[in-house]
Amino acid sequence: MADRKLDDRAWVEAIDEYAKRAPRPRTRSGGQGRWIFASAVVLALTVSPFAIGATGSVLQEGKRNPSSGNAHRETQLISDSKTYGTRQSNTRKGNGGGAVYGCRSNPGREPCIRSNNLSTGRAFEFETDGAEAGRIETKASTARPFTTNATGVATGLNADRVDSFDIARIDFRGAVGTAQTDVLNLGGLILRAACGTGPDLAVTATTTVPDSTLHVFWGRDPGDASFYRQDNDLDPGDAFSIMGPNDDSSAGTLTYATPAGANVSLTFAADQGVLLGSSTACLFTGTALQG
Repeated sequence: MADRKLDDRAWVEAIDEYAKRAPRPRTRSGGQGRWIFASAVVLALTVSPFAIGATGSVLQEGKRNPSSGNAHRETQLISDSKTYGTRQSNTRKGNGGGAVYGCRSNPGREPCIRSNNLSTGRAFEFETDGAEAGRIETKASTARPFTTNATGVATGLNADRVDSFDIARIDFRGAVGTAQTDVLNLGGLILRAACGTGPDLAVTATTTVPDSTLHVFWGRDPGDASFYRQDNDLDPGDAFSIMGPNDDSSAGTLTYATPAGANVSLTFAADQGVLLGSSTACLFTGTALQG
């Protein structure tokens, strides 16, 4: 018969359980009662390993569980705690992780880790005091790091960066009387647009970096006339007019640079009048790229 090793606590609990169930003899002599109770103790010592083993082995610290082979059913830990159901922590300083999970699941089957919030809160959080929050590694360099069916904007995630370039969209559509509005803040360059009476589109530029430069070139219909303006000493607090009175029915480019080497390039279109089904009086739209 296999020798099943249990810790002292398990043996004591098994003995107590069988002691509770042992019938107490109704006799005047206590000798026979003591022998019956002793027999119950012996029975507990003999049978308890099999009784405990029928519902699962005792967890052994610092050892493989089970000691050999594999469990064939889910091991469930169900909690009604107001904080966390379980907690795994490693208090060693300098090295040592908190948990390792491994599996051999095929594509389309169960993942190694699944976190499912059955209410409306977050399903996961990651936090660190270090400079890197985490890393996703795959054996194939062309593998996708992850996929999602979510289409919302990820706050704080630079999903608009491509090859170290940052892309921004400009789309000012204003009715007459629209006050000055920030339409771009990228790489130190700030653009503001307003729509006055007339209607009259006004677009100005400023910077957060002293001694910056800004060059703007645009063409205007009718006559395909071209115009050019520049400011080679743009400082914080300045208000450089992107275009003068010749900003009706126009399109062009803008280039901005700072002494430290940052730059922003912008392609834009500008117009004023009855636009976009009469819903707009002033339009300034385009795309900016920061390098």
